[in-house]
Amino acid sequence: MSERRKLIVFSIVFWVAVNFASLSMFSEEVSRWVRFIGTAFFFITATLHKPFSWKLFFIFLLFSICDFSLIYFENPIFNALTFISRGAAFVIVGSIGAKRLKRLKITGLEFFIGTILVAINLVLLFELENMISLKHAEELYSPGFYAFAIIAILTTIIAVSYSNRYSNLKSIFYMCAVLWMIFSDMTYFIGYYLDFPEFYYADHAFNILGSGFLMLYAATTNKKENYIDIDVKI
Repeated sequence: MSERRKLIVFSIVFWVAVNFASLSMFSEEVSRWVRFIGTAFFFITATLHKPFSWKLFFIFLLFSICDFSLIYFENPIFNALTFISRGAAFVIVGSIGAKRLKRLKITGLEFFIGTILVAINLVLLFELENMISLKHAEELYSPGFYAFAIIAILTTIIAVSYSNRYSNLKSIFYMCAVLWMIFSDMTYFIGYYLDFPEFYYADHAFNILGSGFLMLYAATTNKKENYIDIDVKI
């Protein structure tokens, strides 16, 4: 393992531990600030990444905006900004995998599996809508929320397809980064909208893992993909 990847792995462990400590010892507001600081750390790391990648830079800038807005999530303006910035980040993340997938023909089986995944996730989304408490009902009926949900579903399908096509370490890091981010969103929604604060631990852990694995993706080179991405840029 390279020194850069060792540092990223250490950062993941460190920030997960710090987030867990903030959740167990301090208020929810403090834990939200700690979550933002952790994301800001990876934003700075992305800025210093060599070779510099504008996509990586904007992804973590948007994630930082999202987590800062999350501090004031109850405010309608910041609530909308949370979904917009997170959704925009997923669009850029999804474009990374889509760029590689467009070079390969989509099989009928993959199209079928993708359709099933979209259907399942839409059903789960509607179930979440039916389960939320009344005090959060107005927040959930937001165009930004549904647009973000659709973007997240499509990004997941792209990540799984990308990993399945290339089957190397770089593609696995990419798929894991997307899945951790999705799991972070799911556990946060369960914790916040369904009033299960215990799920915030999983949310914070997955959020750090998502950022960390995206940095691992950026720091990894696979010979099999050299004809696509020879300079290791995202």
